[in-house]
Parts: sequence; structure tokens; C-alpha cells
Amino acid sequence: MKQYYEAMFILDIQGKEEGVDAVLAVIKQAIEALDGVFKGAQRMDRRRFERVAVKRHDAGYYLGVTFELAPGQLKSLREKFQFDNKIFRQYYLRSKPVAAKEPPTEKAAA
Repeated sequence: MKQYYEAMFILDIQGKEEGVDAVLAVIKQAIEALDGVFKGAQRMDRRRFERVAVKRHDAGYYLGVTFELAPGQLKSLREKFQFDNKIFRQYYLRSKPVAAKEPPTEKAAA
């Protein structure tokens, strides 16, 4: 049974020719290669870090991704991006899919 996950990737794409679209395509391909289902992505723009990180990184591009994947495959996905120099940090959270809200119904006046 597949689990629903939300992931946050902090990208290090400053000064590189590849953009966010190229990195997102690699992430989507990796999820689908593990028989996962890519649900969507949310771009959150470049943000400055509170403190200077390793290798003097002072900012990163934040990218949220939602997908479904078998629980045993999450480790493989994490390892795939562990040494990727375009992905500075990666965080995963097991979640539940958000159901679409139904519009409120009007009650008849009595």
C-alpha cells in the first residue's frame, strides 16, 4: 500500500545553468522510477537562511513536492538525492491527502 508524502527540497541552483524545472523533472522521474505517483509541486521562491550554512550557503530555492510511494522505497529516494549537488537539503513528511472542500449548502429559512 502506498503512503502519501510531502517533501521539501532546498535547491542550490545559484550560478548554474539548470533551473528549477530541470531539477523538478529529475525529482519527478526518480519518484516514478520507484513506482511512485507524482501528485504536484509548489514553488516557494528563493529565501535567505537565518544562519550561513555549510559551504557558505546563505540562501536556497524552496520546492514543495507531494507524491505517493511505498514506505520501503522512501529510503531509496532519499539516498538518490543525498549526494546530488543541486539539492542542498531534503525533508520528508508522511501525510494524508487533502480532500477538496465542498461548498457550503444553504439552509432553507423556516
